[in-house]
Amino acid sequence: MEKISKLISKKVISLDDAKEVGYVLDVILDENVKTYTGLIVVDEESENSFVLPRENIYSVGDDTIMIENASKLQFNISDKTNNPIGKLVYDSHGNGLGRVIDVEFQGKTVRKIITTFCEFPQRYIRKSGDNFIIFGAKKRRKTGKEFNVEVIQNFSSLPKVTIASPFIGGSNVVSPEAPVRLYASTKMLIGKIVTNDILGYNNEIIARKNEEITQKIINKAKAHNKFNLLSYYSK
Repeated sequence: MEKISKLISKKVISLDDAKEVGYVLDVILDENVKTYTGLIVVDEESENSFVLPRENIYSVGDDTIMIENASKLQFNISDKTNNPIGKLVYDSHGNGLGRVIDVEFQGKTVRKIITTFCEFPQRYIRKSGDNFIIFGAKKRRKTGKEFNVEVIQNFSSLPKVTIASPFIGGSNVVSPEAPVRLYASTKMLIGKIVTNDILGYNNEIIARKNEEITQKIINKAKAHNKFNLLSYYSK
């Protein structure tokens, strides 16, 4: 699988000319953030930007992206890439799920959205707007069951099937009582600043406002079942 973070800034080299034709400035996704369609490539000398369609990429290596020749680049006539990095994610109840920091895809299909708080499959994007992404089901079952979100802090021991799809029909639909499980990230919190006092059981101080988050604070938050709160009040 590829990630946007691994593609940005890579050199683009022409096989026919053995020449660098530019570097990757951005990744182009479709409006619904379902499909990776191409790259924005910038020529450092002219500072002109071009579109490199995904199907015109010859190969992607650790250091460079190879194309057959510069004719595979197209003039860029739009500045809209639908790249979701930097967008805030909220569920339909108004709960924050972090800011998007990366996107993982396989071939042309977007598989996973990674935020400062968690990771979740692309199919749980209800809507991607200019500034925000709404997480959740587009439809609910007629049972009236609530669509719940459960954040999993340690998922190494979980069974492979950990996500209850909220969509109607299809093989992914399971019991509506089962929550959607998100994979919380702990390493991404280290070094961030707490924006509000976090209290645990018996009003024990877990972290104070303006304190830098350390692994010790994360462990303490988990012990008090306040990791989600710590994630929310961090920047």
